[in-house]
Amino acid sequence: MKQNLKRFFWWLIIPLSLGGAGYGLLQNQLTSAPEPTGWQRELKVPGKLMIGLEGTYAPFSYKNQQGQLVGYDVEVAKAIAQALDLEPVFVETKFDALIAGLDVHKYDMIMNDMAITPARQRQYQFAEPYSYTQTVMVVPKGSPIKTLADLKGRRAVQTTTSNYRELAVQAGATIVATPGFAEGLAIIQNGQADLTLNAEDVWLVYLKTRSQSELQAITIPELGTISAAPMLQQKSSQLVAQVTRAEQKLKATGQLKKMSENYFGKDVTQPKG
Repeated sequence: MKQNLKRFFWWLIIPLSLGGAGYGLLQNQLTSAPEPTGWQRELKVPGKLMIGLEGTYAPFSYKNQQGQLVGYDVEVAKAIAQALDLEPVFVETKFDALIAGLDVHKYDMIMNDMAITPARQRQYQFAEPYSYTQTVMVVPKGSPIKTLADLKGRRAVQTTTSNYRELAVQAGATIVATPGFAEGLAIIQNGQADLTLNAEDVWLVYLKTRSQSELQAITIPELGTISAAPMLQQKSSQLVAQVTRAEQKLKATGQLKKMSENYFGKDVTQPKG
């Protein structure tokens, strides 16, 4: 009995003699998580996929009547995160601040109908395109503006960092800044701008919510098809590859097409004719 008591007190004394170092060692072994490896090292937060978007750009990302964030880009981003076994975390911000947020790694990628352009490709990486659309010119009904050539000297209301702004500038238009598409249409209706360029699909969804509109859209064939894809930092090569693989699986299973039909009423996941 005395021998057993001595052993008992001896085991009590050992951790006390080791002090905080011994306790800390034991605690670290119990609580420390493994260091991220491979493509996961490129994530801002381990186990999470941080996604930048507007949250006010229907049908890509917007709030439903219950105040929930929904939209085509939101659903695609969630499916990508699930395929990568990551938790999706959405960061909402104004369009013209989206790219600056990516620069400082505020999020891992932008999902906001980001068109692939040569200028953006020089500084960022894109995963696989998940939507394709035509560009339209939205003008007041009865406007003399009919073609791309008519933009010269006109006032085009655009977000200042969008690819549509670049197209308007190239066509000779003067830019009137706006924080978003809906705000831009209001500026045209108020007579403070002559037109705006944007995606045909965005215009069609906007038109569904209004029985009548003083505006009309004109397709611009010369600009061809514009493709949108997840946009990531230049240094995120491994993550780009993983996101692309996830998108390819979504296409192969038909899941991406179903999401598209749910929000657009048609398949926008394939290049147009």
